[in-house]
Amino acid sequence: MLKKVNFGSTSFYDIHELFGLDEHEDLEQRSSRLFPLGKSESETSTTSIFLATMSAVKEYREELLSTIGIKKITNKNVQLHTYTELSNDDGDRPDGVIVITSGKNNPIVEWMCFVESKVGNQVLEQTQVDRYVKFARDIGITSIITISNQLETTPFDSPLQAPRGKFELFHWSWAYLKVMATRLIRTDSIEDEDHIYILNEFRRYCDTHPYLSHYENMGKEWKDAVNKIQDLSSDQKVDNALLNSIIDSYKQEEKDISLQLTDKTKHYIELVSKNDRVEEMIKSLNTNKTITSEYTINHDKSKTFYIRVNFHQQSVECFTNIQIDKGKAHAQTTALVKMLEDESGTTDLIAVTAYYPRNKCIEPAYLSKLIEEKDKALQYSIINKELGDTIKTFEIKTKDLLGRNFQGSKNFITNLEEYALRFVTQVMNNL
Repeated sequence: MLKKVNFGSTSFYDIHELFGLDEHEDLEQRSSRLFPLGKSESETSTTSIFLATMSAVKEYREELLSTIGIKKITNKNVQLHTYTELSNDDGDRPDGVIVITSGKNNPIVEWMCFVESKVGNQVLEQTQVDRYVKFARDIGITSIITISNQLETTPFDSPLQAPRGKFELFHWSWAYLKVMATRLIRTDSIEDEDHIYILNEFRRYCDTHPYLSHYENMGKEWKDAVNKIQDLSSDQKVDNALLNSIIDSYKQEEKDISLQLTDKTKHYIELVSKNDRVEEMIKSLNTNKTITSEYTINHDKSKTFYIRVNFHQQSVECFTNIQIDKGKAHAQTTALVKMLEDESGTTDLIAVTAYYPRNKCIEPAYLSKLIEEKDKALQYSIINKELGDTIKTFEIKTKDLLGRNFQGSKNFITNLEEYALRFVTQVMNNL
């Protein structure tokens, strides 16, 4: 009787014994199904549909599992098997089990993990997952993937406290899973037409699911917290309770921005976090009452932009920096204007600042003014020969004052995402 899996040597045909099942066929009867019978909006059915989709589409499972460091998924002769409703003698039953095997005639288990999911407003429960951690460890599994509507900065960040010892908690949001499915189709990453159909069906299912959603509300404490922070002076520290309220909300929204922009543009836009994201936010809120989020486009570090929310001014700034190395200041500015003038839309909202050596600059000018100066062959208003012959860096920025909309738990999100999309389509698309 198999009691514990040994990666690299345990036979796939023996793992049914881990769950107290008599035959391998009993395990196969519990394979996850793409379209389960009965109501398909429950937690169990939703998880089964996702797992079956991942099993069916090679590129989708490789994308998801590779991002959490499961490199074996791309090896030759690898198979993915997914199951639901497998339990131990104590009645502990995670929502799913993922098994990776290698070999055809006698498949060998290379990796396994549990999946625990929530839909709607349900939150992951620490005590429940702790029981699954014990169950997993008892049978040799060393990781659990959690899935819910809650968003985290990276899949390696968990809404729950990580267990001690060698064990990994990964987290995906439902929004992330559906956006990644569409992105693979849009970038022609799926070879098989049937697989494209399956991913499209999965996306349709997610979009019509009443309990799967993006981040849509900053929470009932948002308005009060925003007003209290606005009343603080620059050198006053933010109360810990306010910090926790603001950070928990905004950490999810800044991640959702990257997903929304990926879904609505032709780019893959990722949130960048080099350190502990919570600590970064705490430091920024305490020092200047702002939060700045960094994003990259298509894994290209040279195409980076930032979104800064200012709690004192109740404003949103989107900005990026670009270097143009050819020519001197006038030619550099002309090259920049030509990039932006044709498809930039609201040119009177886009401000350009020219930074010279030693980071010296003069007042910024709006793009509409620079376009007019180019067309009339005038001296550009951002050029100052006393600061240097060449411009080191251009900063391109939009700034919007939200007023009361900054305090609205839903209006804040609507406006913020609108400004972010405008900046990407009007500025970043053309650089």
